[in-house]
Amino acid sequence: MMIEEEIRSNKGYFTLPSPLVPSGTNGRQRVVVVAVFGKSNWDSGGSKVAALEAMLGRHIFQRDLIHPVAVDQNTMCSVEGYYHTEQRVLYLHLTGAYDTSALITSLETMQTQLQEKGFLMAWSSLKLGYARSLLLLFSISHLLLLCHPTHVFDISYIHLFRTLDSVRVKAQSHLSEILRSVPYIGKDWVTYGRLCAPRVLFIFSSHLLPPHVLRSNQDSSYSHGGRSMRGPRGQLRKLELALEDQIYHLLRKSRVITNISANSLFALPNNQAFVYILEDGQEEPESETLLGDTLHSLCSPQDSLSSELNQLSLGTPTNSINMLDVSISMGLNDGSISADSLSASILSAVATERKRNLDHSFKVFLMQHIDQALGRGFDDNIGRHAGPHFFQVPKAAVWFEAVNKIYKFLMDDSSDKDSKSKSVINNLRSLVETELRFSDARCAKVLPLAVSAYKDGLPPHYTQLHHQEKLEVALNVLGAQARGPMYEEYVGQLEALCEAVWHDGRMGCEILSLTGNTCTHPLHTTQGEPQDEENPLPVMSHNSGVVYVSFCNCGHRQGQREDPFTPKASNYDFYTHLAETCCNRLETYTFPTFKPSVTDAKAAKMEGGDDDKFTKDSALYSISRGESRDKMSSDTPHTPVLSLAGTGGLSGSMNSNTGTNREPQHVGSQVIITLTKDEIKSSNKERSIVRQASTTEYLPGMLHTTSPAGLLPRWSSWSLVCLGPSSLYSHNAGICDQPMFLPGSNFLLPWDVTVKIEDRDKWPAIADTMGKKGLHLKNKKNRVGDQNEFSVKIFLGVEYECMRGHRFMMSSPDRHLKASPSGLVKDNATKIANADMPLYFPCPCSRGGSVVLGQMLRLHIVTPKAPVNVTLNPQVQPGPEPCPHYIPQPQSMLPIKLSASAYWVLRLPYVYVGDQGPHYPPDPRQPTPPSFAKLLKGCYGITQVILDR
Repeated sequence: MMIEEEIRSNKGYFTLPSPLVPSGTNGRQRVVVVAVFGKSNWDSGGSKVAALEAMLGRHIFQRDLIHPVAVDQNTMCSVEGYYHTEQRVLYLHLTGAYDTSALITSLETMQTQLQEKGFLMAWSSLKLGYARSLLLLFSISHLLLLCHPTHVFDISYIHLFRTLDSVRVKAQSHLSEILRSVPYIGKDWVTYGRLCAPRVLFIFSSHLLPPHVLRSNQDSSYSHGGRSMRGPRGQLRKLELALEDQIYHLLRKSRVITNISANSLFALPNNQAFVYILEDGQEEPESETLLGDTLHSLCSPQDSLSSELNQLSLGTPTNSINMLDVSISMGLNDGSISADSLSASILSAVATERKRNLDHSFKVFLMQHIDQALGRGFDDNIGRHAGPHFFQVPKAAVWFEAVNKIYKFLMDDSSDKDSKSKSVINNLRSLVETELRFSDARCAKVLPLAVSAYKDGLPPHYTQLHHQEKLEVALNVLGAQARGPMYEEYVGQLEALCEAVWHDGRMGCEILSLTGNTCTHPLHTTQGEPQDEENPLPVMSHNSGVVYVSFCNCGHRQGQREDPFTPKASNYDFYTHLAETCCNRLETYTFPTFKPSVTDAKAAKMEGGDDDKFTKDSALYSISRGESRDKMSSDTPHTPVLSLAGTGGLSGSMNSNTGTNREPQHVGSQVIITLTKDEIKSSNKERSIVRQASTTEYLPGMLHTTSPAGLLPRWSSWSLVCLGPSSLYSHNAGICDQPMFLPGSNFLLPWDVTVKIEDRDKWPAIADTMGKKGLHLKNKKNRVGDQNEFSVKIFLGVEYECMRGHRFMMSSPDRHLKASPSGLVKDNATKIANADMPLYFPCPCSRGGSVVLGQMLRLHIVTPKAPVNVTLNPQVQPGPEPCPHYIPQPQSMLPIKLSASAYWVLRLPYVYVGDQGPHYPPDPRQPTPPSFAKLLKGCYGITQVILDR
C-alpha cells in the first residue's frame, strides 16, 4: 500500500478519461506524449514501466499483485497517466489482456461469459478491448514503447498493427470531425486525426539471455552495416542490432511501415536506435524493505545525502546494491560504520554504477527521442519523394480536452453511442475477432443445410413431438459441420427458424386418443370448447386416423372402431351401436347408472382424497402405438396420470360377500368350499346397508373402488349378457358361433368345485335337491358319510382381442390356450380362477420382432345346473400402485349373482380412465407386458340359491 499512497500523493497522476488538466500541473505547457504498452512479467503486477520509473527516480504508476489496477468493465483495459512538468512529458501506461494481473481481474469479471460461451468468445472480447485502447494511444501519442518479457519479437503484433492501421484510415474523418470542436487545437491534428506518425520503440527483457551475452561492455569500435561506429562492443548491443534488422524487415515486408510515414500506423527512426534490451536491475524497481527504511531514516537529517538517495537511478544493478546492503547491514550491526562513512560509501557505489552503465543507459536511449520531439519533431520519411510531414506538440490543456473527446468516441459503450462510433468499433471487431469471423462464416454456411434437413419430409401438420424430432436432426447437421464460439448463437437461430416453420400453419393438434395416438388434424377446437376471439381455430372432431377391429358385447358381431378420444365413445357408444343388431335381443344385466331428477345435473367435484397421492412417474408406465407414445408431453389434456389408491385384491376364490369368508381348500384340480348359515346372515346384514345414489350429481369418470359413495356414472363401461342356456356350449366343439378365434383357442376350461354343507337343516334349498337327478353326488357307493357334500362344474374363459381382430383364450396367466387338433383340452380353470390374470398379453399372431398385444375384453362363464349361484366380483387394476381398482357397480352391490345353467359373457371396458386421465396401454415393443395391469384374483365365487318360503 506504500506504493499506492506514493502514487496518490503525486499530483501528476491521472487515469483516462481525465479532468482537463491534473491539479498542480501547467496546462499552458507544450508536452510530448510517451505511451507504454505490451506484455508484462507474470510477477510484475501488470507494470511495464520499471525502467521508466528508474529513469525518473520515483514510482509514478500503480503496481500491486494483490490489488491490481482497476480496469474498465467494457474494454477490460486501463490507461494510467503521469504528467512530468520538468521534462514536459506525459507518460501513459496501458494495462490490458496481455498483463497477468489485469487478465486475472478480467477473467473473474467474465466468469459467466466463460461458462456460457467458452474461452474463445471471452478471449475475443478481451482482444477487442485491447485493440480499442491501442487505437486510442496511436491517435494521441508521439512515442510508444512496446515492452516484451523476452528477447524475441512477437510476430502476432503484425496482424494487430495492420488491423489498427486499416481502422485508423476509416476512422480518420470521424476523428477530424470530433477534433474540430476543441478550441485552440492545431490544424494538422484536426486534418490527420493524430498528432504525428508516432514512433514505436521496442523494449525487451534479458531474463532469458545466457550469461555470456551480458559479460562484455567495453568501449571499442565495431562495424555494422558497412559503417564504423563507436559504442559498446558487448554481445547485448549486437543482439539489439540484430533485433532491429529483424523487426525492420518484418514490418516492411508486411507493409506495416512504408517510405511515407504519414501513410503508416507508425514509423521507425532512420538513424537512431529503436530496440533496447533491459539489463539485470533495470526491469523491476527496488521494493520497500526494512533496510531501505532504516537507511532513509539515518540519512534524513543530511539534506545532501537525502537528495542523492532520492535521485538513485533504479537502473543500478541489483547485485551491486545487494552487496552494498549486506556490507551496510554488517557495519550497522557491529557499530563500525558511522553515518558519515555510510553516506560516503553509498555515493561512491552509486557513482561507480552510473559510470559503468553510462554507455548502455535507458535514459540515454529514450531521452534522445523525447528531445527530438520537443525540438524539430520526427521526420521518418525515406526516399527522394518525401510525403507530407506533420508534427504537433500540443499544449497540455488542449491535449487533455481532445483526448477526452477521442476517448468517448472510441471507448464509450453507452446506449446513446454515436452510429459513426459504432461503425468504427464494428469494423475493428470484424478484423480483430478472427476466430469469431471464421466461426460465423462456417456456421452461416451450414445453417441453410440444417434448415433444409428440418424441412425434409415434413407432413402438412405435425405435433410438437415431431417438431422436436426434426429439430434434433437439424441440430445434428449443424453440430457435425459448424465450428467455433459462434455455434451456440447459430443454434438459437436454427431453433427460431424451425419454430417459425412449425408455427406457419403447420401446427398439429396435440390431443392424444385414449390409446395414445395423436390427432392428425391441424390445431383446432371441438364443439363446445372456448375460442380465442383474436385467433379463432377451426372446429372439428378429433381423429387419429387409426381404426381397430373389435367385437360387440356378446362377441358375435364384428365392427370397425375409430380410435376413441372420449370414454363414452370407447366404452359405450361403439357397443351400443353394434348391440342394435345383435345384443339387444339377449338377456342383459343392467348395471346401475345415474338417474337425474333435475334438468341441470352436473358432475361432482373430485377434491382431496387419494388424488393427491399420484405423481406423473406412476402414470408413465405404458405407451401405446404411434409416434406420441415414445414421448408424451406432460401438458397434454390426456396426461397419463393414475387416480385414487385402490384396495387390495381378493384372496382365495371368494370374499365375505360370496357366502363364506374362509380360504378354499385345493385338492388336485378341485376347490372345496364349506357353507355355513351364519355367513349368509352376516352377508345379508352387510347388503342391507346401501347408501341412496345421488340424483343431482354424477360421477365424472369411471367407477372404481375409491369413488365417493352415492355417486354413479352417467353410463356403464361394462356389459353382462346371457347368451342362453348352458347347453349352448359344447366342451367337445368349443365356441363355434363366434368369429375370429385363433385355431385351438376357442374353448372354455372346466372348474370343478366341491361344496360341503355343515348342517343340512340350515340349507333347505340344497337339502331339498340333494340326490335329485342332475346333481352329481360324490362317492355314490358310500353315501352314508358323504351325503353333506357335492361337486359342481363351471366353465370359464378369459378372452383377449388384438388390434387386428384376433381373439384367443388363456389357460394360465402366462400361457395361451391351445387345444389338440382333435379338440382335446387337457387344462382346467384352476389357474385362471385363482390367480391374477394379465390385462394385456402378446397375441399368437405376433411374428418376429413385431409384437401385437391382446387386451382382456370378455369373461365367459357357463354356470352349472345346481342350487348355487356363481358370483362375479371383477376388479381391474390397469396401472401400478397406487392405482384404483375399476369395478362395474358400487361395492355395496357386489358380488353379481349369475343364474344357474346359463352362458354368461361379461364384457370389460375398452379403456380405463381415472379422475386424472387415461391409463394408456403398454408399449408393444416391450418384451413382456407389465405385471401391474391385471384382473385381480377373487373374481369368481359360489353362493346358495335362496328359496322364497
